[in-house]
Amino acid sequence: MLPATFSAFELQPVPDGASTILRLLAAAAPNWPEVALVAARDPALSLALLIARPLAAGELDGGINSALRRRLEDIGTDLLRAWLLGLGHLGNGNAEAGTKALLRAECAMHLAIESGYPRPDEAYLGGLWRGLSRPGSCRDGRRPPYHGLMRDCGLPASLADGLELAGLADERATGAHPLLALLTAADLLTADDWEAHIARVSGLAGLPAEAVLSLRTDVGYIVSGHAVYPPAGSPLQTTPHPPARLSDDPYRSAGMLGLLTAAFVDLDTATIKARLQLACPLFGLHTPPVLLGVDGDGLLRPLLEADCGSTEALIAELSLRLEDEASCIALSTRSELPTSFIPAGGAPGRSVADWQIARWLGQHGFHCLPLSSGHDAAVALIPAPSENALDSELRWRYAALLGAAARALRNVARQRNEIAAREAMLQQRFREHVRKIAHEAANPLTVLKSRLGMLVQQRPEDAPLQDEMSLLNAELDRIDNLLRSAAELPTDTAEPRYCRVPELLLDMRTLYGEPLFGSRDLQLELRAARDVPTAAIPASALKQVLLNLLRNASEALQPGQRLVISVFPQVNVDGRNCLEIRFVDNGPGLPTDRLDDLLSARPSAKGGNHQGVGLAVVRDILAQWSATLLCRSQAGTGTSFQIFVPLEQTA
Repeated sequence: MLPATFSAFELQPVPDGASTILRLLAAAAPNWPEVALVAARDPALSLALLIARPLAAGELDGGINSALRRRLEDIGTDLLRAWLLGLGHLGNGNAEAGTKALLRAECAMHLAIESGYPRPDEAYLGGLWRGLSRPGSCRDGRRPPYHGLMRDCGLPASLADGLELAGLADERATGAHPLLALLTAADLLTADDWEAHIARVSGLAGLPAEAVLSLRTDVGYIVSGHAVYPPAGSPLQTTPHPPARLSDDPYRSAGMLGLLTAAFVDLDTATIKARLQLACPLFGLHTPPVLLGVDGDGLLRPLLEADCGSTEALIAELSLRLEDEASCIALSTRSELPTSFIPAGGAPGRSVADWQIARWLGQHGFHCLPLSSGHDAAVALIPAPSENALDSELRWRYAALLGAAARALRNVARQRNEIAAREAMLQQRFREHVRKIAHEAANPLTVLKSRLGMLVQQRPEDAPLQDEMSLLNAELDRIDNLLRSAAELPTDTAEPRYCRVPELLLDMRTLYGEPLFGSRDLQLELRAARDVPTAAIPASALKQVLLNLLRNASEALQPGQRLVISVFPQVNVDGRNCLEIRFVDNGPGLPTDRLDDLLSARPSAKGGNHQGVGLAVVRDILAQWSATLLCRSQAGTGTSFQIFVPLEQTA
């Protein structure tokens, strides 16, 4: 958030510097290091960029140019050009003052380097900003308040002191923080008669007079020799200065609107929010505005996703209606005219909702700025620290920026709704398709169940056959249920969230032992300890995992080879008590490339109808129930899988 003190400073960029940046941005691929170099030489641009995004801890260690470059790239070409285009209302700037600030900054940085000051870029910024002033700042004889400004830039209080305590006597400066002495020395080297102050600078910086003289000569050459701006007489410099008010120039205002629209187009909501947060301080919005739009029910809702407990979230809970006759917010949105809410004497007035919003925004009141109309009606709430109304130029500038962001947010919401509608339609078509398949599959399943029933009736004395037919019927019922449930969205099931693993394995051996292993001359052995605890996973989920592993083993093993499945009652894995199910075979082992990426879906080398997704399904099911899978394999020796399933927690 832009500090209140910032608005009082005159922050007009150096005209040639702003023109140079616009020229650099016109390239197909902007040279961002060069743009950052120009911004780093301009007091106004560098300060505005650091206020837009404060420095992180240690960020300045990489250099001021790198820090500014990151911010410039995040702002983007279009938004940056729109910002520079909108700065003309401040006036023409002072190129001579900019050159003097750059000279002082370079002197401060080189003095810091020569004297061993640990943060030379901090000294550079101190020299660059030393001449910042605000209109009327000396009316009461006091210096501008820099501490809040530096804090909001992410810079230390020592730099604020260096800016505020200009003009101290040498003995007082040398008795303070070393940065203050360096900036005082840089001031002396910037004076027209700097040669007369060499001895004083030598004492302040602790450097020999010869070193100071050489340093100042080199810095003067650097500052005068850098071709940062276009040469004199270039089209950019000979173009007449724009009028003072941007809104009075239809060409510049149209260009700015177009650039702002392009700056937010085709971005997702998170990126729009981040870019808007960067842009608001640059465009003079001292505190973040709240953007409201009218939803399908006629309610004014925040356009940006509201964080829990935020002002936006509280406004959403108000359920403020567009037809509300008392609210100035609703009135401004309906009429498309700017309004303001400034409560008299602190009383709520006609609209308690407006009064609450003003309190939540933390200011005296707020201005309502309509941004669009019709079905996309939106309004911006701009906190007002005083009763002063927004002048027309500020209203135009704010509406241009916030309107572009609001339109982009509306487009994102519209696209999201369209995608949701298409997905709902596809889901409905899919469910209908699966229902047809389930209906057609019910006929052969019914025939199979009828045939099994006839076999049971024909051989009532065959107990093993009765048991096997019962298991087959249960599997057919499971297939029928799976087909029917495939047409529905996933829902919570009433199936118990636990199972007994040994009993489940015995049932699976009875059902799958012969077709998967016995018929292929493969051996299948089960080994389980006594009193195995209950596993915290539904039987159907674990059954799908085990069946995938059984099928894989039966397809990989050669006649005469075997698979041993063992169940161990309790193993501690990452501090949790688990049950271990171990599959060990003496087969050929897994290919090395498959072992490196075992659990991902990939084309199967088995051919036929194999899709290579079995182990990926195993991974997903186990992860859902906090279970894990380990695999070891060696060519010609065999493969082992270890499944660790958490134990059911008993009270």
